[in-house]
Amino acid sequence: MTADEVASITRAFEDDYAAAFNRRDAEALAALFDENATIVTEFGDIVQGRAAFASGLARAFERMTGDIALENTPSHFEAITGDVIVSHGISRRRGAYFPAEDRLTFTRVLVRRDGRWRLAANHVSEPSSRPDPRAH
Repeated sequence: MTADEVASITRAFEDDYAAAFNRRDAEALAALFDENATIVTEFGDIVQGRAAFASGLARAFERMTGDIALENTPSHFEAITGDVIVSHGISRRRGAYFPAEDRLTFTRVLVRRDGRWRLAANHVSEPSSRPDPRAH
C-alpha cells in the first residue's frame, strides 16, 4: 500500500466515524468496529466487542442534548501490513453538551476484513493537564 492509499483509507474512515457520531447513529458508528474490537474510553473504561460498544453508545447519545459536532483529524498513520493500519490523531467535539474546548487524542488500529476497513482497537485520552515541560 502506498502512503497516499493509507492516508485516503484513514481519512475516509475518520470522516465516516465523525458523520455517524454527528447524526448520533449508534448503529452506524458501531458498524465501523470489528466484532471483537477493544475500546478504551476517555474515562479509562475498557469496552470489549461491537455489541457492548453499540449499547453504551446508544445510552450516551440519549443523554446528549443540543447540537453536536465531532471532527477527527488524523495526524499520523502507517500501514503495518496490507491489512492493518495504525493511526493517531485528534478529536474535537463542540456543542452544548461539551465544554468550549473538548479535545481528545486517539490511537486506532484498523483491520481489513472481507474487503472492509474496521476498527479493531481504539484508545482515547484527554491531553495531560500537566504543564508541557517544553514550554519552560
